[in-house]
Amino acid sequence: MDTKSSRIHPLIAVAAVSVTLASLAAVAVLTGLLPGGHAEPTPPTQGAVAEAPTTPAAPDMPVVSEGMTATAPTEVRAVQHPQAKDTVTKNAPATPAKQTAAVALPPPPPPVCGNCGMIESIRQVTQKGSGSGLGAVAGGVLGGVLGHQVGSGRGNDLATVVGAVGGAVAGNEVEKSQRKTVHYEIWVLMHDGSRQMISSKEAPVWREGERVKVIDGALAATD
Repeated sequence: MDTKSSRIHPLIAVAAVSVTLASLAAVAVLTGLLPGGHAEPTPPTQGAVAEAPTTPAAPDMPVVSEGMTATAPTEVRAVQHPQAKDTVTKNAPATPAKQTAAVALPPPPPPVCGNCGMIESIRQVTQKGSGSGLGAVAGGVLGGVLGHQVGSGRGNDLATVVGAVGGAVAGNEVEKSQRKTVHYEIWVLMHDGSRQMISSKEAPVWREGERVKVIDGALAATD
């Protein structure tokens, strides 16, 4: 009798091979022949992973047992010492040298005027003239004539004499009055304290208190 050989379906064969391989792999992992889930992780390549900011771990809170009062943790603060600032020394501006100011000398005093002064006073002086006798003679004659006309006899003679004498005196005074002179005495107080008198026949144009010069006995205006 012919025996027919049965052929296995390809899908079943693939599934059987897959199961076999999976079983072998599981056995190898369990036995440590192949790296599995407990294998150490491979360190990352430099520059591949950015460093994450480190978060400080929370401090362990102390365990408070029953019956004990919980004490608040003492916060310890770091004492910050002020940093010494760099002292920048600025160069102080150079003090400008004091310029020596030229001392202004006072102007020299004007030269003393030796012939200068100030009019201190002005006085008018009237001087009577001297009689020549002609006035007395003329006055006597005129007086005698007038006296002779008064009275008669001895009274007439007495009146004539009195008239002649009076006429002579009056005639002499009239002659002196006609010959009188007038001049002006000007007193000048000089710079050196002395006084000079200047005589002038004409009425002066100067006034008291004005400054003048005395030149050759006459007054002149100052410069």
